[in-house]
Amino acid sequence: MLRALRNAARQTAKQRPCCAHCGTPRAKLQNSGSLSFILRRDRCAQCSAPLSLRAPIVEIGTAALFAWLALRYPIGVYLGVVCFFSAVLILIAVIDLEHKLILNVVSLPMTALAFLTSPILLGGPGTTIESLALKPYWLAFLGIVTGYLVTLGIYYLGVLFLRIVNRGRAKKINTVAFGMGDVKLAGLLGALVGFPAIVYVLVYAILLGGVGAILFIAFRAATRRPYSAFTAIPYGPYLILAGAAFLYFGPELLARALGA
Repeated sequence: MLRALRNAARQTAKQRPCCAHCGTPRAKLQNSGSLSFILRRDRCAQCSAPLSLRAPIVEIGTAALFAWLALRYPIGVYLGVVCFFSAVLILIAVIDLEHKLILNVVSLPMTALAFLTSPILLGGPGTTIESLALKPYWLAFLGIVTGYLVTLGIYYLGVLFLRIVNRGRAKKINTVAFGMGDVKLAGLLGALVGFPAIVYVLVYAILLGGVGAILFIAFRAATRRPYSAFTAIPYGPYLILAGAAFLYFGPELLARALGA
């Protein structure tokens, strides 16, 4: 098994990004979406199909976020850890938006890493090696458990709801509000923001999801596109937006929520 994993990793490392239309490997400069657009190399050299705008948007957006974080926090370990997990959350959000998937290979290892770095994340920008304590581990652990249990409960309620709706229907519906990927993402966010912040993250994510669904239906109606009930809408980005808010503004938001 180890040999197979090693060979698969080597083969993947040798592969180059390809054009989505004709499969031609991209030029090296086109590996950076923003650079390819700046240099006017935003089309495939073989079929002239335009490259996706996703890459430059994600790259420029991530760079802008990192710049803002560098202005908000002093240069140090905390800033590096927050930037790293911000990039992870962006990766998860982009994949979920495009493919409606939250990959275990990303969420599970990152949950473990977030738990291990919880003294830094929950300690704040002024955290030093000398000030690290065990309490953040308990808060992160409670955050993970709460995130898992609450979203798992929502997941099974969705499954129960579908069973009721599917009774007597010729065409079965398989779409649930929360998938298991969302459950594992909630665990990751719980490790990042700790307890009790994860409770507010889930509440805000549900509210954001409701607003997003209303806007989606309104957009479909305004553009005269038919809307069908039970259309799958990725919930990961709403969880990530709420989680990022508490990752960056946790103390202020908690103080306001708790009336302190």
